Amino acid sequence: MKKFILSIVSLFLLGTATAIASNVLVIHLTDGTSYSYILLEEKPVINFQGDKILVTTSTTEHSFYMEAVTYFNYVTQDATGIEEEISQEGMQMNGDRIVFNGLPAGCPIYIYGVGGQLYLKMTADADGSAVVDLTSLNKGVYIVKANEISTKITKK
Repeated sequence: MKKFILSIVSLFLLGTATAIASNVLVIHLTDGTSYSYILLEEKPVINFQGDKILVTTSTTEHSFYMEAVTYFNYVTQDATGIEEEISQEGMQMNGDRIVFNGLPAGCPIYIYGVGGQLYLKMTADADGSAVVDLTSLNKGVYIVKANEISTKITKK
């Protein structure tokens, strides 16, 4: 257990050194999902409490069981890379809807806020199609993730 905690702490210290040049903290979970926190805007703070990792920001607090976290890292994302049109094959914007075609049957589709919070989750039908209605979402920037493809959208 001590070796595990030392490994986590050394990863954290290594990550802190790279955070200076990065602008997003990403927590990767064993189920394939991830949570993103913008460093300058949300100012995430990581703490370890028992068997949990706590991430506290200026607006939220998330806790993750250590066994559910694969790893976390700091990445640089281009702040000007937000596009109105989804440019990924198989995804198309249509007003306040995203239309998916060609996904594997039952493929999960996730809509995340830039802070990593999950807003919508649905699955593709047997034909690999799905329509995601975005009318329930507030104006803002969101991450759309389906079939290992992620893209940013802006709802105005």
